[in-house]
Amino acid sequence: QSFANDLTRPQLIAVTDNVNQAKGDKDPAKWMPPRAAYKCTYVRAWVHVKHQYNLSVDSAEKSALQSALSGC
Repeated sequence: QSFANDLTRPQLIAVTDNVNQAKGDKDPAKWMPPRAAYKCTYVRAWVHVKHQYNLSVDSAEKSALQSALSGC
């Protein structure tokens, strides 16, 4: 609930319908933004939210995040 109501760190980004459908509820282990130039921004925001709200990260997600961040 605190995540959904947090207006100080907005997470909604306008994207095309096909990108939104492709992402769905997938984490970075299963989906990354199609634009390579946006990947680092996306991954940093994902990590920030996980840290800010003390959310868990599974091993596949962690591996995908580390791999993506190594290229930033």
